[in-house]
Amino acid sequence: MVLAAGLGLRMRPLTLLRAKPVLPVLNRPLLHWTLERLARHGVTDAVVNLHHLPETVRAAAGDGSAFGLRVTYSFEERILGRSGGPRRVRDFFGREPFLLVNGDMVFDFDLTRLVARHRAAGVRGTLALLPNPDPRTYGPVVTDRRGRILSIAGKPRRARGTVSLFTGVHVLDPALLDRLPAGESDIVDDLYAPLISSGEELRGVRVRGAWYDLGAPAFYLSAQLRLLARGGRGSLVHPEARVEKGARLSRAIVGAGARVGAGAVVRRSVLWEGAVVEADARVEGSIVTSGAVVPASASARGELVLDASVQPAVGRRVGSSIFVRMP
Repeated sequence: MVLAAGLGLRMRPLTLLRAKPVLPVLNRPLLHWTLERLARHGVTDAVVNLHHLPETVRAAAGDGSAFGLRVTYSFEERILGRSGGPRRVRDFFGREPFLLVNGDMVFDFDLTRLVARHRAAGVRGTLALLPNPDPRTYGPVVTDRRGRILSIAGKPRRARGTVSLFTGVHVLDPALLDRLPAGESDIVDDLYAPLISSGEELRGVRVRGAWYDLGAPAFYLSAQLRLLARGGRGSLVHPEARVEKGARLSRAIVGAGARVGAGAVVRRSVLWEGAVVEADARVEGSIVTSGAVVPASASARGELVLDASVQPAVGRRVGSSIFVRMP
């Protein structure tokens, strides 16, 4: 299951335009990366929960056939939470362990190995972990030497041990969902913390591979620049974009139908499909969204640029667009 129902509040104003799991990442909806990763590791069926701007998610993923699996949807009139969403579609999972994946990240873990380790350990739940560089930003998961989870974000109580970061990828015994009431519930407060308190083993497994958090606009921009560098590319320009003579690009991602005018400079920035940077404009460390225009000779530095009809109240007005300082 891919969790895609959240409001994306930390990613606003970008999520006024589309749901966070389908924001463009290297000119492709984020959800595409997730579904392809799942299919590559043998997943044949996935359910995606929806709430905020659900039509943008459906349009991006369709029935899943383009990615080699079948996708179904669970629309939530009211957001049910990280465990309430899976509880609502309990019958979808049957009796075998299932993967639960957050929809706001790019990752390349070996999911096949993660599931195998879960089965071999004979536990009810396994969480994929990475070293935690900053426990103040990412709630710490504390494990003992065997990998048994003692505490998650200080719950059910603080503990000493190896401190890790939870990646948002779980392997769960679907029978665990039967412990939850119908309706809204939180996976830590209502499932994991009670499990730990009761003495049942919840396992944490350190995984290898890239992981990019796309939770907020600055992270979203940084992740794409890191992915670009990881692929050994200086810039990525969609074949249907137009970059006019004399324009200069450096570590830029330019989407389909976007236009960069003569003499313009675009550095460390993302231009969504249909974005326009006019002649002699300068865009640095910024995101220019679909339909937005950076006028001729104007500058965007560390800003989000949106069409004023989408975001009319907050930021500075430049021509037909609103420039918002990067949150």
